[in-house]
Amino acid sequence: MSIEARKLKSGRTVYDVRLRDPAGHGYKRTLRTKREAETFEASQRVDRVRGAWVDPRKSSTTFADVAPAWLASNPAKRPSTLERDEIVVRVHLIPVLGTRPVGSITPADVQALVNTWCRKQAANTVRRQYTVLSAVMARAVLSDLIARSPCRGIKLPAASHHKRHIVTADELAVL
Repeated sequence: MSIEARKLKSGRTVYDVRLRDPAGHGYKRTLRTKREAETFEASQRVDRVRGAWVDPRKSSTTFADVAPAWLASNPAKRPSTLERDEIVVRVHLIPVLGTRPVGSITPADVQALVNTWCRKQAANTVRRQYTVLSAVMARAVLSDLIARSPCRGIKLPAASHHKRHIVTADELAVL
């Protein structure tokens, strides 16, 4: 592990942090300041010791690549549920998050997306869409693409409950 200063053609200095993953393969990250480079190197060491290290190269996997893997990951899912989840991914998630690396999606991004949905859709629909997004991000955590899901601390709309009339035996007899 080392930090090396490097001059760009523009004359600006950047700092390359060279590290090795647990398997011994090297990787590099270029940062603007020496302080950022030292902080990055220290955080990588601490994460490795805590067992929370995630390969930074994997966090650049796009959301559009993770979502289909999540859809295919549960073969026991009922066909109707799978179809509903696929529609949520295709219509509501991929257009907004598809090109984004999963490592770049923050809780603030997720909250902004939920807030946008709330302006156009019913509370239960927003909750269903959020549940799919949360499950996709949980899959990214389990696949070691990201260390923590950005779907934490999100404020969701209150679910609406419809009071339904239950037919009594007398009412049924009248029918």
